[in-house]
Amino acid sequence: MFRGPAHWVLTCSSKVIVALALAWFFTAPAAAVQRTQFDHLTTGYELQGAHRDLSCEYCHQRGVFKGTPRTCVGCHTTGSRVTSTPRPPNHISTQDDCQLCHSLYNFEPIVHMDHLAARGTCFSCHNGLSVMGKNQGHIPSDNNCGACHTTNAFNPVRMDHANLVVRAANSCRGCHSGVQAATLPRNHLPTTQECGACHGTLSWTPARFDHTAIAGNCQSCHNAAAATGKVAGHMTTSLDCSACHRYPNWSAVTFVHTSAEYPGDHHSAPACTACHTTNTDKATWQFASYRPGCGGCHASAFKPDGHDKTLGGMKYNISELRNCSGACHVYTDAKLTTIAKSRPAGHHKVTDGAFH
Repeated sequence: MFRGPAHWVLTCSSKVIVALALAWFFTAPAAAVQRTQFDHLTTGYELQGAHRDLSCEYCHQRGVFKGTPRTCVGCHTTGSRVTSTPRPPNHISTQDDCQLCHSLYNFEPIVHMDHLAARGTCFSCHNGLSVMGKNQGHIPSDNNCGACHTTNAFNPVRMDHANLVVRAANSCRGCHSGVQAATLPRNHLPTTQECGACHGTLSWTPARFDHTAIAGNCQSCHNAAAATGKVAGHMTTSLDCSACHRYPNWSAVTFVHTSAEYPGDHHSAPACTACHTTNTDKATWQFASYRPGCGGCHASAFKPDGHDKTLGGMKYNISELRNCSGACHVYTDAKLTTIAKSRPAGHHKVTDGAFH
C-alpha cells in the first residue's frame, strides 16, 4: 500500500518518542532509588562525602552489587572494576589509606598531609617534581630534610650543621652572608677568622674567643662596645690591655716593671694600689726624698737599733740606709776610716719574707 509523506513523518516521530521513553525508563529509576528510597547503611557501608551524590551505576556497574570494593584503593586504582579516578603516576609513595590526606567531600586540595603514611625518605617526595623541593636560595646541604625540618612545621628550622655539604672554601660565611643566613653584626669586632674559631653550631653565644689571629691591640676591640672594656674602678692608664693581661687568663695581672726606680719583685706581690695609691700608673712615694730606695715607702718602719755604725754604739739613720739592700759596715770609731766588720751587699733582700 502506498503511504504518503504525512504517514512517514508520523512513523518517524513515533519511533523517536518510543526511544526517548525507553531511555528514561532504564536510567531514571537508578538515580531516584539512590537518592530517595534506598538506605545504603543497611549494607554495612555508609556513603560519605561526595559519594552520596553518585548514581548507583557509578560503583555498581552492569548491575553487579556483590563484591563492590569498600576501600579507597579498591576503587581508585588502575584496572579496578569500578571506573574511578586512580592515583596519578607522579603520586608520592604512600600507604593505601587515602583519607589520611584527602577529604571525602573534596579530593583536592589536600586537607592534611600525614607523613606517617608516606614511604621512603623526605627527598623521595620533596624532589621538586612530586612535591616542592629545595628552593634556589637553599643552603648547600645533603638531602636529609629531617635533619633541620619537621613534618609538623617546615619553618622555623632547627639547623643541624652536620648535614651541610662541604663547600670548596669550607667557609661558614658561604652561608652566613646576610642572604641565606645571618652574618656579622655591625658592632662585631674586626677579624679574618672563620666563624667556627669562636662560635659553636649548637649555640652561637657565648663565644669561645680565640685571640691568636686578631690584628691590632686589645683596646681596638675591648672598648666596651665591640667587646668588654675596663671595669669600673680600673686603674687609669694609657697602656694597652696586653701590658698587664694575657689571654686566656684575663683576671691575672702580669705587668712587668721596667723602670729603674722599681726596687724589684717583693716576696709577696702587693696589690697595684699599694704603691699606686692614686689608682693611676704613676707610683706614689710616701717618703719621696728617699726614692727610689726602700726608704721611699718603708722609712717609717726603719729601726736604728740593730744598725750599728761604730763599735762605740753610733747608729745609722734612714737617710744613710735608704737602700736597705745595700752594704753597710761597722767602723772602729766615729772617724769612719777603719772597718771593723763588713756586711756584704744583699743582706736585706726584697724577695725575702722578712729582713735578717
